[in-house]
Amino acid sequence: MEINQSITSMMRTRFETQFITLIQQDESLLKQFVTLHPNCRGKAVELPYRGNTKMREYKDRFQKVEWDEIKFGKRTIRPRKFFNAIPLEEDDKIDLDTLTFSVADIMTEQRAAFARTMDEVILGVIEDPITGLYRVRTQEDGVCGGVLGINYVGDDGSAVENLNPKNIIPVDYCNKGTKTPAGMLIDKIAHLCTIYRQNSVFKINRGEEVVVAISPLQHEEMVLWEQSMNKNYGFQSLTNGEVNQFLGVKFLITNMLPVDAEGNRMCVAWLKSRVKFGTWKDATFRVDPRNEYIGVREQVLIKAACGATRLDNKNVFLMPCKESATAVA
Repeated sequence: MEINQSITSMMRTRFETQFITLIQQDESLLKQFVTLHPNCRGKAVELPYRGNTKMREYKDRFQKVEWDEIKFGKRTIRPRKFFNAIPLEEDDKIDLDTLTFSVADIMTEQRAAFARTMDEVILGVIEDPITGLYRVRTQEDGVCGGVLGINYVGDDGSAVENLNPKNIIPVDYCNKGTKTPAGMLIDKIAHLCTIYRQNSVFKINRGEEVVVAISPLQHEEMVLWEQSMNKNYGFQSLTNGEVNQFLGVKFLITNMLPVDAEGNRMCVAWLKSRVKFGTWKDATFRVDPRNEYIGVREQVLIKAACGATRLDNKNVFLMPCKESATAVA
């Protein structure tokens, strides 16, 4: 079968530009939840970690200077590489009868696949190919990173760091009353914000933002609770990336949060400025000629390389939540 290069070239010109525009829109959505680090190069990118310091009081003239030390360190992002390739089979036009299946259809699905991939990288999770459920990514799976996963630290980036086991708001936390395992109560989020304020890192309307990742079931329970209380806390109209005015935090609603050993959903919170998402290769779209198959004239391929890391371990908090339908979530 002879390949008509002009047809392939026209398809590439038309759809590549359109795809790049759409992907840029998707990547801009990430800015709501993380800090972007574009144009990464090499097998790993080092990011500085710095501790904090405080002011000293002095009383006398000509008082001798006393130096303070700021702890410095390194965090490392490593890239994960992804691709998806779909052949354009000419016989599909026969088999599908009156149904249409175009490059634009493929591009839409590939765009959605890449958006899900970015969420997986940020959270540090992987989908189990057998169960279809998500779990925290491990070193056996390959390069790690992200909010929940192992992070790379140290001068050469070879040391690994897990989440701080002390940074957890218990599943049965409540401000008042009997402690029983529960879902995402307002008490938990209010306590989270209190911890951030006590650590002097959460300044409302001063550039710092808290992100809380919850599951669709947790969102549903919050809406039902809101209705039962006959109140309006904004949960019914909650939109990904928008600040909930009542609580002052941003919600990321995702079905990618794993469950822990006790079956609780691993909801998690972090400071937007303390999680980095790095891109080595912006998602690229290609239409390539293929002549080794009888019915395939072109393939539609997307490639990308990206990674994520926590910038410190003290500002990420697990918030395990009980779900009535965890087993089927």
